[in-house]
Amino acid sequence: MEDFLLFLMLGVGGSAMPAHIGFNLLARHHHRDRGWPMPENPHFWNYSWFLMCRRWVPFADRDMRFFAFWGMLSGWIASLSLTATAIMIIFRD
Repeated sequence: MEDFLLFLMLGVGGSAMPAHIGFNLLARHHHRDRGWPMPENPHFWNYSWFLMCRRWVPFADRDMRFFAFWGMLSGWIASLSLTATAIMIIFRD
């Protein structure tokens, strides 16, 4: 059962991370194209945190809501599943 859960968490993290990366890029380009002020130090992981903490809500036009929401959701899913994977590996018999 533990191997199944480990495989499941790796699968969930492996599918959510590419989705997060894609929606992160779409949100970043939409953000820049609209001319909205970028957060300070807008490197990839900082912009991911910007999306995951819902700091994009003041800019909420229809497209930004779509890109940022799915980027936020897939980012949290990937983070939680990879954390669960690490915990399961550490406490494995």
